Amino acid sequence: MIHKVAQVAPGLIPLFRSDAQLRLLAELFVGAAEELSVGELVDRTGIPQATVSRELARLERHGLTVSRKLGNTRLVAANWDLPWATELRSILAQTVGVLALLSEGLGPLAGIEEAFVYGSWAARYLGEPGSFPRDVDVLIVGDPDRRALTRATRAVERQLRVDVNAVVVEPATWQAPAADSFYAQVRMGPLVPIPLGGGR
Repeated sequence: MIHKVAQVAPGLIPLFRSDAQLRLLAELFVGAAEELSVGELVDRTGIPQATVSRELARLERHGLTVSRKLGNTRLVAANWDLPWATELRSILAQTVGVLALLSEGLGPLAGIEEAFVYGSWAARYLGEPGSFPRDVDVLIVGDPDRRALTRATRAVERQLRVDVNAVVVEPATWQAPAADSFYAQVRMGPLVPIPLGGGR
C-alpha cells in the first residue's frame, strides 16, 4: 500500500505546528544547500503555493528562516544564526529530512524509475507510534549503477549517522511480485515515495 505523503502527518507533528511547516523546515535545513524560491519549495514539497507562502511568513516571523528579494523572486533560507540550528537540522535530518537527503542523492542517478522508504522508518513517518529506528530501508525500482548507488547511500549515511539499507528490484518484479515474495510483503506495508525529479 503506497501512502500519499502529502496527506499524512509524520510522527513528529506534535512538535511542530503542521505537516506543511515540518516539511518546509526539512527542505530548508536539510535538503537545501542554498536559498530556495517559493516556487522551488512548492515543487519540492508538493504543498500548495498559498500554504507555502503562509507557513514561510510564520517561520520568518519566529526567526527560523530568513528571506530576501531578488527582482520579483523571494528567496528563502534556513537561519543558521540560531544557536540551536544544528540541533534542529539533526532532528529534521533523522526524521522527515531523510527524504530530502535521499532525493538529493538518488535523483541524479540514471536507471532509477521509482524509489521508496519502507519498513519501520516509513511506519514512524506515516504516524504509527514508536521510536524512530537507527536504520532506513530503501527500495529502488530500476537498474542503477551499483557503485554509484553505494556512493549515494553512503553519503546519506554520513549525514544522518544511520545505516541506509538499499534493495534494488527490477520493474517487472516490483509491479507483479509473487504472492509470497519479499516484494509483495513490502508493497503491503508502509511505503513513502522518495521524490526523484529534482536531480533529473
